[in-house]
Order: sequence, then structure tokens, then C-alpha cells
Amino acid sequence: MTPHRSTGEWSLAVRQQASVARVGQLGLQGGDLEELLGAALSAVADTLGVRNVALLELLAGWRELQGRAAIYDGTPITLDLVQKVRVPAGRESMPGYTVMQAGAVMSEDLLADQRFRARAAEYGLAAQAAITAPVGWGERPWGVLCVYSDVVRAWTDDDVHFVQSMANTVGLAIARQRVEHELRDSSARLDLSLGAGGLGAWTWDMSSDFVELSASAQAIYGVIADEFDGSGEQVLDLVHPDDRAVLRGEVYEALQTSGEQHNVYRIVRPNDGELRWVESWGRLLTDEGHPYRLVGVISDITERRLADETKEALLAREQRARVEAEHARERLTLLAEAGARFSGSLDPEVILAALPEVCVPVLADVCLVDVFDDHGELEEAAASSRDEQSLADVRELRRRRAALGGVGGLWSDRNVARWGERVFEPELTDKHFQAAASDEEHLALFRRMGTRSAIVVPLVARGRIMGVLTVILNRAGRHYEPDDLEMVEQLAARAALALDNGRLFESRNRVAQSLQAALLPPALPEIDGLGLAARYRVAEADIEIGGDFYDVMEVGERAWGVVVGDVCGRGPDAAALTGLVRHSVRTAVVRERVPSRVLAQTNDAVLDQIDDARFCTAAYLRVEVGNPGESVRVVASSAGHPRPAVLRGDGQAELVDCAGLLLGVVASPALIDVELLLRPGDSVILYTDGVTEARQGKELFGEVRLLDALGTLADSDAEGIAAGIDAAVRTFQDDANDDVAILVVQVLPESPAA
Repeated sequence: MTPHRSTGEWSLAVRQQASVARVGQLGLQGGDLEELLGAALSAVADTLGVRNVALLELLAGWRELQGRAAIYDGTPITLDLVQKVRVPAGRESMPGYTVMQAGAVMSEDLLADQRFRARAAEYGLAAQAAITAPVGWGERPWGVLCVYSDVVRAWTDDDVHFVQSMANTVGLAIARQRVEHELRDSSARLDLSLGAGGLGAWTWDMSSDFVELSASAQAIYGVIADEFDGSGEQVLDLVHPDDRAVLRGEVYEALQTSGEQHNVYRIVRPNDGELRWVESWGRLLTDEGHPYRLVGVISDITERRLADETKEALLAREQRARVEAEHARERLTLLAEAGARFSGSLDPEVILAALPEVCVPVLADVCLVDVFDDHGELEEAAASSRDEQSLADVRELRRRRAALGGVGGLWSDRNVARWGERVFEPELTDKHFQAAASDEEHLALFRRMGTRSAIVVPLVARGRIMGVLTVILNRAGRHYEPDDLEMVEQLAARAALALDNGRLFESRNRVAQSLQAALLPPALPEIDGLGLAARYRVAEADIEIGGDFYDVMEVGERAWGVVVGDVCGRGPDAAALTGLVRHSVRTAVVRERVPSRVLAQTNDAVLDQIDDARFCTAAYLRVEVGNPGESVRVVASSAGHPRPAVLRGDGQAELVDCAGLLLGVVASPALIDVELLLRPGDSVILYTDGVTEARQGKELFGEVRLLDALGTLADSDAEGIAAGIDAAVRTFQDDANDDVAILVVQVLPESPAA
């Protein structure tokens, strides 16, 4: 005990430390965060004898702090109320100043403190003194812990240290919760990764007590498909007698609780009597709350268990273990490389070409990929080899087999593709060549090729066989092991899934492009006295059908209707609304001359036929063309659409204010008509919000940049203006996140020939 503290001060310091310790213990227990925050604030209030304590969270951008928890006048405040409190950052508040200082701030008299603006009274706090301490972890600030005294108070160093310690404890608790959330997310991702692996799969139908095992699961259990009747009792009989009761209890507990099952137990294989360790994961499926099936995967973990039990014996075989570890690392590296290659493209040809490139030379000396063509026949799609001669020999052997009617080979690719049966030839000898050869020349070809080991597996995706993967070793000292077979199957499965995804993408993209093209005019009409040009661009990296559209139609003698619109959303729903609006506009112009009435009738059609919250914006022009070289009368009306722009021949650019309410929201929307007179050389430009709302970071392209860009295009024809606007938007934006439609109508000067 130092001579500078009284017994009471020591007692208070001990209480403060005890409070911090209690709150820290709550944080370590990993309980509810809201309860911990409430306990921390109550501990601060009780220990320091104050009635007002608050915890503020620093919002994104660091401009404001928001209430997270509080005790007001001795009473805890509910979260929904405290979150309504917003406090400015910086010197505009004591908490904001605390964030700036990155350390505890103490004020004995708030009203006299000149370092910051005291705002406690604005929030109903009769505060005269305060301590604030930053809450966070590492270098990242999270918020501020605030303690208020109703009277002017001389805070001690222990008080400040206590508040900062409590703030640190709260920060660690918040950090712990975030780490726990990240761990749960990682666990979920791990579950998905296991589901994509080559494990054995099983299903237990609870009502019929029928167990279905995949081929790989049957191999793990050591059962023969023809001798396995699928009963639950037969599966239980495979379990070691000492483990059956435990397994029954664990399965029963899983069914009664979470429905998630994880078991490790021993089995005795009936085919060879071998004792094996397996690990099983299962999940309960329910139908309207009623459990009906347990599905899961199983893995043979015998080697892992034996490794744990015979660790000392394995030390004597250190060199072998290192070789195996290196082999495993190479396999993982190969799978990682393959996954990156396959996922890096949606082009089927690129995916097919990548597969043999991944296999050779790490996994194979020769690799071939065959897929079904449009006629259901296998054809070579990609191949790779250590040397050109080996690949030429394989192709010649295939040609001879085909000429012999499908005989004269070491295996049948067609049978693999037809029945999905894999071929595993770990060691091929000259006896195999002699049995397969049809004559001496054929045998010589087999011997020159020198196939020593081979694996042939089907390319299967979503239950459909798409082709065959063949890997061959023809160099001395190498042959395939069973784990190589598993590796090849995993590669084939990943490649097949990527290939199927690529083909689905191509198909979907073709459909989307066809439908998109059907929603736009095939070509702009040729109109005497007018120049027309358009640009249409769908957002990058998106094959959904765009929501923008444009159209030009004849509405009378030397009169034309021009419309550009943007429907909400994307995809088929947007396409349906786009078709409806285009059709409605074309129908309305037959009966109406005034643009606002055309849009009003279109609005009626949308409201009548669309029963959800979809809407549309559109700008419509009626363009009346006179004799060549004369001015053109334009009447414009807009329904919630970006304002049309006018580019005069002298370079002046302006926006036409003809705004009205968007379509599909209310009946009888407020719409106006604005008349324009365009002289030869003048242009009017319609566009969608993909132009003005193009982004560069947080900044928009906007109307000002649009007018500036137009000012540089005064000497351009309609095509040049459309291209110039599109180029300006592309140059500005980081990436395209919205569709772009641009339509330019230009009044042409009288031709000299006229």
C-alpha cells in the first residue's frame, strides 16, 4: 500500500478491479453479448456511483456514433430506444473527441471544457462531469464507453483507469463474438467442402428401415451389392460388437436432439474379415417437422487411427512417410490447381483443354478427354502427352480398335461412357498386349506405346455421363495405386461439373441474348431528314435479360414516335414487362398524338395487366419532320425517366424538363408535354439511368458530365454522338453494374444535291 492512497481509496480500487474481473469472466463464458454489455454498464454505474452510463458504437465512415447500450437515470434503456441516439464525431462531442485522441478523456467540468462541444444536455442528461474511454481491439476503434456525473467531480486516476479497463474488457468481448461468428462461418464452409469430396454416401429410410449405400460406401464396408439386402440390421451387423451399443445410443440421441450425427466406430468387413475404423456424418431430413430420412457420408479412417496408435513404429519408416507426404502434397496441389483452372472459365472448350494440361506430366504420361457429340458419339475433345509419339500411338491404337469393330483394345472407352464403369489397370504386361493384339503389327504398336498402367473414368455431372477421362503411364518405374484412382475420379468429377456449368451458362446466355434481341427493334428505320443511332449495353458479367429498351415507330405522315424506357428488375419478369410496355406504346400511338396521352394509356395497360409492384420509366418523343433542311417539331414527355438532352449545332447542350410520374404506380399519373424546335444540325438524345448513374467509386457520372461530353460532339453525326456518349461512360466507370441504352435523333441539313 502506497502512502498516497487512503484505506477508502484502496477499497474503491479493489472494487473497481473486481468489477472488471467479473465482466471479463462473463466475456470468457461466451454468453449473450447484450447481457454482457448490460452487466458492464451496471458495474460501472454501481462502482463509480453514477446514474448515467452509455456505450456508443462508431458507425462506418467515422462521422457518427450510435447508441449501443445505456443506463439512464439508473435504469437500463432498451436497445430499440438507445439505437436512436446519434452523436457526431470529432470535436463536436466528447465521445467523438475520444475517438480522435485514441485514449481515455476525463472532464471534471463539462461546461467549462473547451476541448470539445458538450452535448449531454441535448440528450436529456444533467451531466456536469464525465469520463470517456475508447472501445476496440488492436488498432481498430469500435466505439466509446461514456460515464457521466450529475455534479462537477474530480475524477481520480483510478477512476479513469477503471473506465478504460472496462472499455478494454467490453472490446475484447465484442471481438470474441465476432471471432465466434467467423468460426461458425468457417465451419459451414468446411461442411460444404466435405460434401464435395469423394466420400462414401449412405441413406437410411426410417419408415422402412432401408439403408442405401453408394458404391464407394459399399467398398468401405466391404459388402457386395448382390449380397446386401439394405436392412438396417445388416448394416449394424457390420459394426464391431463392442461398438454397436454406443453407435445405437449416439444415433438415437441425434434423432432426439439436433438431427446432426457424427460417429467414429469399427467395422468388420465380411469380404475379408478385416477390422477397419470409419468416421460417419449424418443429417436428419424432416417433412413438415416429421423426420423421415437420415442421410450422410462415411470415410475410412483406419490409416489415421493406426497412425495415432503406431506413431513410434512409423518413426522407423520416416523416409517412406516423407515420400507419402510429398505425394499427398502434390495431390492437394494438383487438385487446387485443377479447381482454379476449372473455375476460371465458363467456356467448355477452355475447361476441356485444361483437364489434360493439369494431368500431364504430374499424374499421367498421356491424357485424353472424350465427350459425346451432338449425335451421341464419343469424340476426342482434348489431349496431352509427354511426347508426340506416345499420343500418336494411342490415337493409332484407337483407330485400329474402331476398324476392328470395337475389339482389340486393353479396355473399352464406350463401356465406361455407356455404363459409368471405371477402368483401373494398375499393372499391364506384355501378356495383356498379346491378348489384345489382332496381329504382329498391332502387337508391335502396343509394345512401342508401352502402356504400364491406366485409369479410365466417366465424366459425370448431376447424374449425367458427359464423356470419358483416360490417363496412361508408359514410362518405367511408375504405376497407378488405388489412391490415384480416387484422385482421377475427383479430377473428373470437378471437370465434369465445371463443363456442365459452362454448357448451362452457354445455353442460358443464348436464350437471354435471343430474348433480349427480340425485345429491341432489329434495325432503326431510315427517315428522310433525320439521322438515327442507338447504343445498347447489358451490364458486364451478367447474362440476365436487361431491363432497358428503345423503339422507333411511324405514327403518322412524316411523324415518328421515339421511346426509351427502363423497367425495374432483370430477367424474365423484366422481359415480360418490357414486352408489355413496347406493345402498349405501339398500340397507344394509333389512337393518341400527344406524348403524355401515349404514356398515360401505357400506364393504364401496365396497371391492368401487372398485379405486383413492378414499374417502368419511359421518355417518349413525337417527331414531326418537315421538308429537307427545315426545322423539326418535337413534343417530349417523360414518366419518371432521366431528362432528354438537346445538343444544338453550335455545341450548346441542355436538358429538357418534361418530368412526370413513373408508369405502373398510380392511375392517372401527372404527365406534361414540352415542345421543342430542332434546327438542322440539332440533336435530341434519350438515354437510361445507366448513363447518369455510372459509378467511379462513390461518384456518379451525372448530368453535368453528360452535358460536357455532348458539348464536344457538336460536329458529330448521330452515330458519332451515340458512340461518344457510350465511350465517355465506359471511360469513367469502374465497372458496368447497370444496363445502358442511348438513342440519338439528329435533324440533317438539306443535302446539296437537293
